Amino acid sequence: MRTLLLLGNVLVLILFPSRILAQQHFPEEVGGSIRYNAQIETPKGCVSGICILLNDSTEIKGSFFNEFGISAIDYSYLIKKEKIKLHHVMGFMNKWYIKKQLKKDLLCLMHNLRKETCQYKNDRYNITYSLTPMPADQQKSDYETTE
Repeated sequence: MRTLLLLGNVLVLILFPSRILAQQHFPEEVGGSIRYNAQIETPKGCVSGICILLNDSTEIKGSFFNEFGISAIDYSYLIKKEKIKLHHVMGFMNKWYIKKQLKKDLLCLMHNLRKETCQYKNDRYNITYSLTPMPADQQKSDYETTE
């Protein structure tokens, strides 16, 4: 019986490519989205919540929401230009010098996500950006699960 189960598991791994088993870290296809548990740690505090990335053909739209559902950062990653455009930044971070560094850090984070690394650390300012992909069953919105 154990041999049969082991053989079945081996066949499943061979027949289904590892792409099913490995979770995607960057929304490559148009219209694709990925949700993360997100955390931004600084020496003076921490912002945690959810990050959603959506591929919109020419750009990746990203949003960080804190635990209360308030939008902390909204941005776009222009794929061809390799640039970050900030649309909204939470009040206490809405300073020109913070937004300038935030653009650089988010660009490095997006590059790391393309390489399937879900973390970026800015050693100069001791800021750590950590993203943990949500399981596939939590990726669906409430609207999708009710139909």
